[in-house]
Amino acid sequence: MRVAPILGLTMALSLGAAFPAMAGASFIARPTEPLACPSGATGGDLWQGYFHGRKEVDRGFMKYEDIGERYCFKTEKLCRNWLYNMQSEYSERTWAAVCTRAGG
Repeated sequence: MRVAPILGLTMALSLGAAFPAMAGASFIARPTEPLACPSGATGGDLWQGYFHGRKEVDRGFMKYEDIGERYCFKTEKLCRNWLYNMQSEYSERTWAAVCTRAGG
């Protein structure tokens, strides 16, 4: 049968088309080191990232794991990278995913 070679070619073309689009994206899909936000977080040079989401986990049965986090970052890009990674990890449901200037 010729189904396997056709399927392989289709997958290769699909992946090849996806990578150039990702190359120009402004996020970096790798771990970002967040900073603990100072109390009040009024530093004008910091960005605050808020995330609240859910993922499905298998612990012998299917269960949901919720997470809610707030961190600070030196730049908006680092904040958005962190949000991208969090949304990728907790992809079942996202309630909040925001980057804002600290104190703003």
